[in-house]
Amino acid sequence: MNRLESHALAPWAILVLLVALSFSAFSLSLRDLMQIGINDPGKGYILLVPLVAAYLFWLRRSRLVGEMIGPSNYGPLIILAGGIAYWIGIYFDLMFLWHASGIIAIIGAVVTVFGHRLLAAFAPAFLVTFAMVPIPGRVQIALAQPLQGFASGFTAIVLDLVSVPAVRMGNTIEINGALVAVGEACNGMRLLVPLGLVMFVFVYSLPLKPAIRVSLLVASVPVALICNVLRLVPTSLAYGYYPESAIFVHDVGGWMMLPLAIVILVTLVRVIEWLDISVSRWRLVTA
Repeated sequence: MNRLESHALAPWAILVLLVALSFSAFSLSLRDLMQIGINDPGKGYILLVPLVAAYLFWLRRSRLVGEMIGPSNYGPLIILAGGIAYWIGIYFDLMFLWHASGIIAIIGAVVTVFGHRLLAAFAPAFLVTFAMVPIPGRVQIALAQPLQGFASGFTAIVLDLVSVPAVRMGNTIEINGALVAVGEACNGMRLLVPLGLVMFVFVYSLPLKPAIRVSLLVASVPVALICNVLRLVPTSLAYGYYPESAIFVHDVGGWMMLPLAIVILVTLVRVIEWLDISVSRWRLVTA
């Protein structure tokens, strides 16, 4: 190996060392994230987030130019921030900070070796890694209550529009004599992050203008709610008329929300183009 090759490999060797040290120092929180992804069926997406981050990074590989690569003093500060988050998370029992600390430290290791300009050039790839952090329980409870009311209310409206006799009672709907707890069981919380992850990847996989990107991200919220209601209608009918198939319809409908959300977002982009509004920054198939 000549000196030039040795010089080129040196930053990667340092990066591997720093990442290994980060994994060692934050092993408890990182291992807990992996265990949650393995053991909790509703959070299996955690295991896919690193692959999603790698995909978004690969899409932007053309932005990686020699001028932006170099050591940065911001890296150790980010690693320090990860350490502070780790101890604050333990001291104040803030699990989301404790879980995020290892991710912050690993990002700090990358910035230490390759420079802080990577954060701006590859921001989506770095940001998406925080999807690994489970939503705090208190936030889930706060979100679940309005989602329950929305889910049961709009499901009852849709059923009424298609002439299905249904009576809403709080967060439950009575269909054919069966009480369907659509509010509690199907409020969409379980697929909230996976759905958001899919929408985020879709928006940042296309060469869209910043304003269009922001508009689609904002539109992702009502799109997710619409998808959940569209899932609840057949689920409610199954519980009311075909209870033996209800669980299957519920599970299939849940995962069908993901491609349905993409179809709706693609349709929105097509509508914007139909209105003769430019959505792309350039005519290249790249993000």
